[in-house]
Amino acid sequence: MEKSRQQVRPSTFFLLTYLLSWLIWIPLDLAHFGIGGLSIPEGASNTVRLLGVLMPAVAALILTGLRSGREGLRGLLKRLTIWRVGWKWWAAATMIQPVLLILAALVYNLLLGQPPVTPIPIDSVSAFIITVIFLLIAALGEEIGWRGVALPSLQVRNSALVSSIILGLLWGAWHIPFWLLMDTFDQFGGLYLVLNFLLLPLTFFITWIFNHTHSSLLMPVVLHLAFNIVNTILLPVTLNVTAFGLFIALNWLAMIPILSRLGHDTRFEGNVVS
Repeated sequence: MEKSRQQVRPSTFFLLTYLLSWLIWIPLDLAHFGIGGLSIPEGASNTVRLLGVLMPAVAALILTGLRSGREGLRGLLKRLTIWRVGWKWWAAATMIQPVLLILAALVYNLLLGQPPVTPIPIDSVSAFIITVIFLLIAALGEEIGWRGVALPSLQVRNSALVSSIILGLLWGAWHIPFWLLMDTFDQFGGLYLVLNFLLLPLTFFITWIFNHTHSSLLMPVVLHLAFNIVNTILLPVTLNVTAFGLFIALNWLAMIPILSRLGHDTRFEGNVVS
């Protein structure tokens, strides 16, 4: 196998990603819960914890560089420029998850809405733009790792469905120290963690788009960003446990046709490093 096409081992990628991120998050968790005498101001903690979100990309770049050199790094980053994938895939990446979030909020507000899920007031256009920039950086930090290295390497030996299950569960476990810092966890406890693990259909959906857009990294980043803009800035569905549960249920229903396709997809056809 040519050096530019050598694969990063999934286990190596996950171990390095966990190590780099958890070295940031676990001390913040200890301080948050008053363990070990650590004291970190909440404002500083909120800023520092975002660095952990970038570690999947850092791990991907380190391991790809060691494994495949500059050519491999160019191939990995070049996939961020694959945008000619057809308007249907752009529509799927930008619209389906936001529509499910809005639908979950509407159903919750009509049937159970106490307190209702309502849009977050936007102070200014500049504040909105800055927030979107931070969300974009976070999406890049995750997807360059998860879809840039982890998913293609998993699909070398597993079907798309099995690869998505592995990736979704490890993605959830990776987030645990980060979620422990969330106000939602302080309010709802372990139930909030369970709900995040039940969000496997989102991983199935991203795999489906990735595998049908010439291994484009741009599409998962756009999907991730569209989801975060709606959920973080406009309509915070996942901050309400009941509305979050409705969103997960709607995702499972929407992904049923995709599940059958992923189950029959037994070999990854994409160009992993080109």
